[in-house]
Amino acid sequence: MVFAKSWSRGSLARRYMVAALIAALVPLLIISVLYDRYAADLLHRVSASRVEGETEAVAARMSSFLSGQMNRLENIADLPATAAFLRAGAEQPIDDAYFDFLLLEAESPEVYGIELLADDEHLLAAAPSGAGKRESIPVMAPFVRHGGADIIGPILPENGRPGWFLIRMPVTVDNQPLGFVMMRLRLASLTEQMAPLSLPGIRSPQLVVFDRLGVAATGTLAAAGEVLQSSAPILPGWRVQLVAETGRLDAPRQNLRLTLLLLAALLAAAMGALFVQMSRRLSGYLRPLRDGADAVSRGDFATPVPDNGPGELGSLAQAFNHMRRQLREMINSRVDMERRGALGDMAAGIAHEVRNPLATVSTTIYGMKKSEPDPDRIVMYDAITDEIERVDRTIEAFLKYARPAAPVKSRVAVREVFRSLRTLTAARLMERNVTMNLAGESRLEFEIDPTHLRQILLNLVLNAVEAMPDGGVISLTVLRQNGEVVLTVADTGAGMDAPTLQKVLRPFFTTRAGGSGLGLAVTAELVRNNAGTMNIDSRPGKGTVVTLTFPAHKSEAPE
Repeated sequence: MVFAKSWSRGSLARRYMVAALIAALVPLLIISVLYDRYAADLLHRVSASRVEGETEAVAARMSSFLSGQMNRLENIADLPATAAFLRAGAEQPIDDAYFDFLLLEAESPEVYGIELLADDEHLLAAAPSGAGKRESIPVMAPFVRHGGADIIGPILPENGRPGWFLIRMPVTVDNQPLGFVMMRLRLASLTEQMAPLSLPGIRSPQLVVFDRLGVAATGTLAAAGEVLQSSAPILPGWRVQLVAETGRLDAPRQNLRLTLLLLAALLAAAMGALFVQMSRRLSGYLRPLRDGADAVSRGDFATPVPDNGPGELGSLAQAFNHMRRQLREMINSRVDMERRGALGDMAAGIAHEVRNPLATVSTTIYGMKKSEPDPDRIVMYDAITDEIERVDRTIEAFLKYARPAAPVKSRVAVREVFRSLRTLTAARLMERNVTMNLAGESRLEFEIDPTHLRQILLNLVLNAVEAMPDGGVISLTVLRQNGEVVLTVADTGAGMDAPTLQKVLRPFFTTRAGGSGLGLAVTAELVRNNAGTMNIDSRPGKGTVVTLTFPAHKSEAPE
């Protein structure tokens, strides 16, 4: 009971790791217990399909070797010189050129000699000379006919002489037998091709002829044993077999058993240590997530969670940070909406309470100015009128920021907006010695409120002009990138430092004497209401670049 309670209160990472450790070790113990059954089935495993394929491949190579030798012998039997020599028999000596050809064929390492026999199997000639007298054919030698040729042997080594076998082929002209061409071949050249099948201590390959004669890969007599695998015949009665070396199988099996059991124990210990380490690391990665959740519950949305964890842990931390940012933005947005609502009510009250008296004052000043003969007083009246207009413009900007008009979108040609903007700012640009460059896709069109777009660009251009009192260049660029419309307004003015850049979008923040501090704030609000984003990049002495991004397709404005 105590263990169950401590287990339920324990770390999730620790519980997971212990469960995974048990799940890994239990199958390992089961495998160790059942190993003896596996060892008993070892002979069956070594004769599985892979061994069968290897055996058949070796048998195919040996069959190909025999076919190649028979083709060579057939080529000799088909020579006119062979038929002419056998027809003449012993009465005519062998032609030198023909004999040289036979010597050349006999120079192969697989060939001991080539013999020409009369129809009664009497030896007429051999290349090299005397090759037919080296070994006589035993009376009980195995004999098989295959593909128009006779295969005699194999003859095992004895008295220090190597093993061999014969391929004999008849020579006929017009169905009249003239004699035989016989090739004496090295037995080891055939049996050595079985060497890849050898597995010392487990199995050995044999060439078995008529199930009574076994030849090892070395070309010597092989001992009988339990047959593990047998190939298809390479000749009638000839086949390749794999024989178990049962006398030497037990010792390697026991050594292997002990080795595997030792490895299993080491593996269990290593897995235990690995899971303990993984549990600690997992707890280390989960702890910041818990701390981050506690911080969010306290209202702290500024503390990020490290997202450098491996795999899903890193993805979880990234998702948590994304959620934290979304919550912060949502709360800030809600606060901003409430603030704007209150600000809108206040702005409406201010506009009502201030504009009406200002209108009365403005009318009174206008009447006094008409009847005033003193020029100094007229100048004073003009100054008062300008200040009244400035206050009215500030109230208007304040109203636009507090209660921006909902966008009415339509298809807008950027080229027409650029032309209108150039016309509106031409006098101001000339006055400040500023050049405006227009670039990009001039025929581009997209969905946006045209009045808002003109106001956005006009505010940015006028701000850029104010940043260049000694003249400069303003560049307006429009491009389509990744399904979005990107508008860029760049100037070569004084630029802004990092602290100023952080405050520049705040309402009523300005670095210019006489400025209201609402121009960029209103601009950012208009961009947001048209489903766009605005990014400002500026450096002191390097100018400012404002990048506006809008969806190229029709989209709904955010609420």
